[in-house]
Amino acid sequence: MVKLNNEALFKNVRANFARATLNFMFIIAFVNVFQWIFGAENSIVGVIFTIMMSASMVRDMTATPVKHLLIQAAVLLWMGMSAFWVNTLPPLAAFPVNLLTVFFILYAFTYEYSSHMYFPYILSYLFLIFISPVTAEGLPKRLLGLFAGAVCVILYQLFMGRRRAAETARDVLCSMADEAVAAITYLLTGQGEAADPEKVHRRLFGLSQTVYDRRKKALCVSDAGFSMIDAGRGLEHIVLLLVDLKGPLTPEMRKILEKTREKIGEYRTYISQEGGQLLPPVREDFARGGDERAETDFYNALLYLHNHLLHLSDPQKRTHYRKTVLSVSVRLKAALDVSSVRVLYALRVAFLLSVFTLAVQVLALPHGKWLLFTLASLSVPYADDVKQKTVKRLLATVAGGLFSVALYSMIPSMAGRTAVMMISGYLSFYCAEYTGTFTCSTVGALGGAVFMTAFGWSDVGAMAIVRLGYVCVGAALAVAANCLLFPYRRRTATRQMLKKYAATTELLTRVCRECQVDTQLYYSLVIQAHLLEAKLLQNARAAGWDGLDEILIRCRAAVRRAHRSRTAAVGW
Repeated sequence: MVKLNNEALFKNVRANFARATLNFMFIIAFVNVFQWIFGAENSIVGVIFTIMMSASMVRDMTATPVKHLLIQAAVLLWMGMSAFWVNTLPPLAAFPVNLLTVFFILYAFTYEYSSHMYFPYILSYLFLIFISPVTAEGLPKRLLGLFAGAVCVILYQLFMGRRRAAETARDVLCSMADEAVAAITYLLTGQGEAADPEKVHRRLFGLSQTVYDRRKKALCVSDAGFSMIDAGRGLEHIVLLLVDLKGPLTPEMRKILEKTREKIGEYRTYISQEGGQLLPPVREDFARGGDERAETDFYNALLYLHNHLLHLSDPQKRTHYRKTVLSVSVRLKAALDVSSVRVLYALRVAFLLSVFTLAVQVLALPHGKWLLFTLASLSVPYADDVKQKTVKRLLATVAGGLFSVALYSMIPSMAGRTAVMMISGYLSFYCAEYTGTFTCSTVGALGGAVFMTAFGWSDVGAMAIVRLGYVCVGAALAVAANCLLFPYRRRTATRQMLKKYAATTELLTRVCRECQVDTQLYYSLVIQAHLLEAKLLQNARAAGWDGLDEILIRCRAAVRRAHRSRTAAVGW
């Protein structure tokens, strides 16, 4: 067992070496260049943006870079001004500024369907207040540096994520094609595994997330985005047709399946950009004199898939957006879509951080920033997650503290301590778990605290105990606040999401029955249903819910029936 664990560790280190090393070198280079341009007093701003650039990759901003640049610039400039006011105004006067800023950041960067981005911004805001405050004379350069950082975030997105949408679509569609081919092979030979429609359906969530992130507005998806989702649904439909096959296969049906497998293989080669042509299925290949309905179903499914793959690869489809006929009020409501969990979470953390920022300032607590950093990191949307995360944070602090005492006591030189801090930062790139990451950050934070003031076991140990004390107090406050102050639990959120999902699917079935369909509304509902499913399944697993799958299957079946009835005229 030990040997296997060591082998897995070595494999992980080897796999991450290039990425970790390149990222670390980029951070060092970026911070030094940023410091050279904007001065040593803004070096922390350079560090902030290395964090933000990496964190921003959870969202795709490349579809509307100008829009996201303006958003990033506005948020960062406000953070810079707010941090300046918090440090220059009397503490009580600074309180509402702090409250408003933290609430705005948390609400803006907490998402209902995607990974959250709030923590780097909250952390950066606290850095600007407590680690690198700025004077009135230095404020213009600080704001200029923040604007430059916003530009860097978008440029990083354009460079690192320019092909992400296409790669995601390609990977998901290839995986679904492989599932369909494997299911056909199982039916023909009995080898492998039978089709798993649930697994195939969940592949669609990645496509919907990609399209959702690349919207220009709430109801503004490109024609290529429509085709991406429909291509995935076409492959899913083929798998469902395979599941519906009952009894032993006739010779005619076997030939149809062989032709279907061959055609899907051709399309898979085309999708993966390994060559091949995107040719439509030939009707005669499916006229085998057997079950006419099955022949028609498989032919229409392949034709549907071919047409949408063709549209997906059309450059004009990527830049064409169909206008919605929905009223301005409906579009405005869709754009705002106020989420109760986001509001409650933002209020809770904004109040908590503002109150204890005030306390740290009024009491002039040495190293009080550690208390606030702990509160920020342990305050999460669902109260259920706080205790588990708190345990990990405490373990990380103890482990990091012990390493720090040992290392900094043995290495009193400034150069040596600088090296330890840099190595701890480098090693954090190999840590996928929260505990490992914060162990490394503890070593770095204590290194900064003892850099020029503490020497020997007792001095360094005392500083480690101070940090542990702040973390313990912050953890206790975070647990109490998340459980008592506007508590929001996963079960409550899941029930609300389930109601929203049922309402969305019901509306989708009604839309499919309409003679005239607003395309943007239709696909918006399809995407929303997929994203709600993904979140519901995630929450259900975490909360131990039973019976959710039955509800999802029932709603999906209703939507599929309505969709099939609508598309029957043009061919599935």
